[in-house]
Amino acid sequence: MRRTGRPGTSPVPALISAGFALLAACLSALVMADAGTGPGLKPDVRLLIDNSGSMKTSDPENLRAPALDLIVSLLPEGSRAGVWIFDEEVELLVPHQVVDDTWREAARRAVDSIDNSGQRTNIPAALAAATYDFDHLDPAFRTSIILLTDGKVDVSVSPMANAGASRRVLNAVAPDLAATGIAVHTVALSEEADWVFLRSLADKTGGIAEKADSPAELSSIFLQSLEMVALTPRLPVTDGRFWIDDSVEEFTALVFYENEKTRLGLVSPTGDRYRPAQPVDGVEWYDNRRFVLVTVRDPRSGEWQLVAPKGARARVTVMSDMALEVDPLPNSLPAGRRAELGLRLVEKGQVVTDPEILGLFAIAIEISGPRGYRVDLDVSRAYPIPADGEYRITVPSFEEPGRYQLLARVSAASLRRELPMYVEVIATPAKSTVVTRGAEIPQENLRTPLFVLAILVALAALVIALILRRRKRRKLEVWQRRSRQVSAEAGGEVVEGLSASADDASRHANNPGR
Repeated sequence: MRRTGRPGTSPVPALISAGFALLAACLSALVMADAGTGPGLKPDVRLLIDNSGSMKTSDPENLRAPALDLIVSLLPEGSRAGVWIFDEEVELLVPHQVVDDTWREAARRAVDSIDNSGQRTNIPAALAAATYDFDHLDPAFRTSIILLTDGKVDVSVSPMANAGASRRVLNAVAPDLAATGIAVHTVALSEEADWVFLRSLADKTGGIAEKADSPAELSSIFLQSLEMVALTPRLPVTDGRFWIDDSVEEFTALVFYENEKTRLGLVSPTGDRYRPAQPVDGVEWYDNRRFVLVTVRDPRSGEWQLVAPKGARARVTVMSDMALEVDPLPNSLPAGRRAELGLRLVEKGQVVTDPEILGLFAIAIEISGPRGYRVDLDVSRAYPIPADGEYRITVPSFEEPGRYQLLARVSAASLRRELPMYVEVIATPAKSTVVTRGAEIPQENLRTPLFVLAILVALAALVIALILRRRKRRKLEVWQRRSRQVSAEAGGEVVEGLSASADDASRHANNPGR
């Protein structure tokens, strides 16, 4: 084990420091739990959209608008959301409020305000505006930020000022956001975007960083971002077919398509056909340039079918008395870290605890990841039915860095639900291939040579002292011999304190030869 303290120091200060560090970590974890990671929290989504002039090149067709429209349409009722656009300044585009039909209408009208008229990219100001209530966040909501930009931090003509602003965001702002449980999910829209900065900001706050190779990918990326910040159960869809059970009060089908002339439709279990151009009570269509949303209230139970061209992607979410809830994993994890997932069934707002009912459900988690990684966890067989209805599922550690999807599946008779979750696994420093400092020399290896060196220095000092003492003794002996010789020449009497008289000195000066 490598030691980091200095040799010979008392372990007490180190233990005190470790105690304070542990206490700080515990307090940080408590703050994070209170602020945004507990069960049953509603999503609070804050979108920051780059409105700088460079977006005219990065997004010439303004595909940010339908992507933003998608999030506006899919945000669940009762959640909170707000939209800010930023360039040199920051503007609140859509008020940060509880999501309802009125809010959605205002948001759709405001989308047209994105005009790419700005000059700079003031990301620090945008983050500050989106966290205006940082000191009094509502603990009932899980706050997340989605940041879309095609550039880098650009607050001044001075590169030094821009670099300093970037450092302050990463070294001061990001740790505060992370400690409060606010994840920042970043989306880079061009090769000119500062990917290193955006990736670091996401990593430091527990978010996920995305690169959009083309503006057309924005809707899919925004959808995945929404699935991370606003977990919503959906139905399995196979070849456009999905099953509606008796507990479903409403479902919403989302279909992505490439060709704007694509004809879409919906077929009920009784064979009734619905199309966007033929409005029917209880069936609402919303047709965008990139997707179609159809919402059906009080649907008939049975198998429904989406009529769409081959290759179209479909997603069906439901509002139901029976819901699947999870305590999700963090959006990012270091490689090799084991984690635990909480899962429960909720009926009319209450956790299902009846073992006979829970025994009817097949519960599984499918995990997929980089390089074909796949693990299937049969929760129903591997775990006993919990008395409190709360399954605590141990997720295997992920060794390979990259993006992983965890898909929770629940099924019983005609009732089927699935819930997707995403985790970004980050390489630990030990796996880094770039070495920026020399290997630290273990202090155990230094103790012996230091001890030997100290002995040698002491011996050298002793030898020098002995030599000096011997020289002093020799000088004393010489002076003693000379003193005895002088005494013998003077008849054995030595007169001290005499000096030449003035007359003697004068004669000596006049006769220097004498």
